[in-house]
Amino acid sequence: MTQSTAKKTSGFVLAALLCTLLGWVVITAAQEDDRGTIQPAQARQALTLIHARCAVCHTTDLIVQQRLPADRWTVTVEKMMHWGADLSKDEAAMVLQFVTARYHSGAPDHLPSIEEELAMIGPAVGPRQGSEGPVSGVASRGAGLYAHNCQACHGEGASGGAGPKLARNTILKNEGAFWETVLHGRGPMPSWGAVLSHQEIADIHAWLATR
Repeated sequence: MTQSTAKKTSGFVLAALLCTLLGWVVITAAQEDDRGTIQPAQARQALTLIHARCAVCHTTDLIVQQRLPADRWTVTVEKMMHWGADLSKDEAAMVLQFVTARYHSGAPDHLPSIEEELAMIGPAVGPRQGSEGPVSGVASRGAGLYAHNCQACHGEGASGGAGPKLARNTILKNEGAFWETVLHGRGPMPSWGAVLSHQEIADIHAWLATR
């Protein structure tokens, strides 16, 4: 190989390395931009879903420790749904958007836990007072909402499980305490105010009152 050819080869290698490095910079910047697009309300919804749906099978720390590219997160979420994770398509998309933006390969080694992030974001806004008036629950709708959102922790028929038994629970007679707990969370239970509408919460309460 002549000296001229060697110089040209070295130049090509250097250019390739620079392109690769530039590519990483662009990817990292794009990922940081993605993180910025996650608004507090969206983050709260995703975190609540992760806490309530994913922690049924494994700890949330397992998720926080991951540093995966978007395609692997997509495969992971799809696999979890195939194995029975109770997520609708919209909920899965919300969770995927969050984990892809938060737990990517360029993320810091140490990030807050799911519970710490929920605490930092703060509780969802409570029921609004005024012209809307009281929300009347419909028990027939509440049954399905309970099965989809609450049953994993509180058991079939509200008979108890990882969470306390809700059937004939005294909290059902104290609507203020019930709403406070569902909207803002308590102990290991996350806030559901960003996931469930006030009407849906009222429907669940109406159904629980029939148990």
